[in-house]
Amino acid sequence: MAHGTKILDRQFIPAGTLVIEQGAQGNRAFLIESGAVEVFVRNPNGSETLLAELGAGAMVGEMAALSEGVRSASVRTKADCVLIGIPAHDLTTSMKASESLYKRLIRMMSSRMKDTNMKLLQREQQLAEAEKASRRNVDSVAAYLSEKQSKIQKELAPAFALPKAEGGFQSGDFSKD
Repeated sequence: MAHGTKILDRQFIPAGTLVIEQGAQGNRAFLIESGAVEVFVRNPNGSETLLAELGAGAMVGEMAALSEGVRSASVRTKADCVLIGIPAHDLTTSMKASESLYKRLIRMMSSRMKDTNMKLLQREQQLAEAEKASRRNVDSVAAYLSEKQSKIQKELAPAFALPKAEGGFQSGDFSKD
């Protein structure tokens, strides 16, 4: 084989397969030749937030591969896919050799970052609205319970009042003589 010849790692991946796991070390990127994937983050409570759905021609995993860092999100195949694995070293070498590839990757990552920021902002706004609604509900329930408590006290107070007995005892009646 000639020097510099690259061998692509081309794989068929069935739908529903976790391809990239958030928090794992990133040593390769994947080009989606066919099919579709979903990019998501798993929150501390275990729920998932969908960040993007990507199809043929898109690349995933490039951020961690280029930075030799950990994966910031997970990627799962949404449909059967053919993915081409690109080792981090080959991706970096290709970017250095091709200014147009470098620019396309930067534009793609910038666009994804912008989309993700917008989704996170929308999520934050939804959470703020839910918090306001929850506070209104708590205040409403507290007012209702306070009103009920006052009503019950007024109704039951006469039933628990001690009658005044004639010739009742006084506090000093039990002192030592």
